[in-house]
Amino acid sequence: MPVVSDSSTAGRFDAKAAGWDEDPRRLALAADISKALDQEIAGMTKPRLLDYGAGTGLCSLPLAEKCSSVLAVDVSAGMLARLEEKARVAGFTHVKTLWWDICVKPLTAIECDVIFCAMTLHHVRKVDLLLQRFRSMLADGGLLAIADLDKEDGAFHTDHAGVEHFGFRRDWLLNRLGDAGFTLVTVQTVHRIKKDNRSYPVFFMAARTRPSA
Repeated sequence: MPVVSDSSTAGRFDAKAAGWDEDPRRLALAADISKALDQEIAGMTKPRLLDYGAGTGLCSLPLAEKCSSVLAVDVSAGMLARLEEKARVAGFTHVKTLWWDICVKPLTAIECDVIFCAMTLHHVRKVDLLLQRFRSMLADGGLLAIADLDKEDGAFHTDHAGVEHFGFRRDWLLNRLGDAGFTLVTVQTVHRIKKDNRSYPVFFMAARTRPSA
């Protein structure tokens, strides 16, 4: 039985799934994030990738050929159904989906080399808990990559339902990563979303797990 924390939030994304890939701004954002992740995994040999908050796979599917497996996890069954269809058309038999909320229940039987979380963290109330659970699924030296909004005043989302954070201060998130057992590798501004005559920076942050004691 899937574990989903907020059916209303999932339902909102379900309703948007069919047209999710039709927004040019979203496609441009996903392309820049995917490129940054591609650069981070370039030296890895066929990593096992987990994409948390995968949506329709805009960021992770372009990298599927470089991975031995891709597990796309999301709370929206509608988004995952769209991702499954795209993976089927592309012939990606190693791409799997899972309807799950890791904050509600950890995935204790899964080990991966890379965890990727793009434009999802601001929907997560308990960031510290999620980072700890990410760490538990990564082997020593594993890579965690996060892309999300820089701290803003709440104007980015016209509807704040399901929005737990108005972006993040980078130093705050770096401290949370350190507390969870990660060491920073890369932090950069990867994209700027132009909306309502404003520019919202999106950061890309990559960190490696520290060796377990």
